[in-house]
Amino acid sequence: MFKNLDRRIKVVLAAQSLYMFIMQLLAQYNVLFAQALGAGGTDIGIIMLISGLVLLISAPYIGLAIERKPVKRMMILGLICDITAMVIFALANDWRLLIPAFILYGQIIRQIPLADVVFITFTEPHKRATLVGLSRIFCGIMSIFAPLIASVIVTYYGGINMHGIRPLYYISIPILLAVLLILYKGLDEISISNGTRNTVYPKKKSMLLYEYQRFFKSEKYLLHWIVIRLFRDSSHGLLITFAPLWIVNVKGATATMLGILSTLSVISGLLMQVPAGKLADKFGRKKIFFLFTTFYCIGLIMLILAPAPEYLMLASIFGMGIGGIVGGGIGGAAMTPLLTMWWEVVPSKSTGKLYGLEGVITAVSRMLTITGGILWDCGFGALIIVVPVLVEILVIILLCLVPETLNCKSKSESH
Repeated sequence: MFKNLDRRIKVVLAAQSLYMFIMQLLAQYNVLFAQALGAGGTDIGIIMLISGLVLLISAPYIGLAIERKPVKRMMILGLICDITAMVIFALANDWRLLIPAFILYGQIIRQIPLADVVFITFTEPHKRATLVGLSRIFCGIMSIFAPLIASVIVTYYGGINMHGIRPLYYISIPILLAVLLILYKGLDEISISNGTRNTVYPKKKSMLLYEYQRFFKSEKYLLHWIVIRLFRDSSHGLLITFAPLWIVNVKGATATMLGILSTLSVISGLLMQVPAGKLADKFGRKKIFFLFTTFYCIGLIMLILAPAPEYLMLASIFGMGIGGIVGGGIGGAAMTPLLTMWWEVVPSKSTGKLYGLEGVITAVSRMLTITGGILWDCGFGALIIVVPVLVEILVIILLCLVPETLNCKSKSESH
């Protein structure tokens, strides 16, 4: 399948695979670094709240910019933000100085969702879920050893403290520069939409307000999907923020064990990505999502009940919220059909605005992380792990009310 892919997709795959290595390298350590610099659970929640507010304000504008500006330009701008964040992390000696770093890193322009927009836009409908899964395989090949490499570096430089974690940021800077160079040299000035640049706006209505009002009116199930993503992203945000703290502080895992767990999570998730995508393309997105999210819930229950760090390895294989976007155990493959459904719910010319709305959802869910910080400081860490299970069972069932996007008429055209 790879040799038949559009050249634009190949370049983005290569760049994002290297980018994912950095995300996997740092996935468990940004929050732990903030804690090492003196931040408590509530302080971490405040960091997420502030960064979420910035994302909430900027995301709708970024979404419109993605529809009007070349994708190459937007991706490079996002990488400049990431590199700046790494410099701040590397030099910070107080957790308050990390606030701008958390704002900039992977947030102003989110690389992985933007890559998914490219994949969905330039791929036929019956191949989209398979390509999303394949992209996770490529990312995983590059980043499969990142957690173990990170654990070796952290252990060598003193363990889970600021001296042990800081070298990870020095390593990240040149790798991100390499990603920027790949995109600059290899990607053409492509755009996902050319039909919205000359829109005439009614008097007394701003461009932003008019565009999104028209967008909401034209898409029947958009609000329904926003509710679904808000609940799932909020619960998952709690998990990825506090699961490393739970594993280290409650279950007693060392940096080496944390690296092993993340690697197991990535490997087991990678093995399921393409099967999940092919099954979703053949039998429908919803059925396969429910199949794999069952493993996700089982992994979270194991995470809570595991009597010793060694038992956490089985939880990692099933899926317990660590391992980043790539991996996440067998249950992590549920994101392949879920994300495919999300991007297919609107025509490709409107995916920029959908990207902007996803940023708003991410911002709101991140701001809710402060609730998790308060719960953590009050000794209710287990409740933070339980919430994602309840959300999957009691809320995501709403997916049953959404028509199957595989046969959605508005997305059936070939690009």
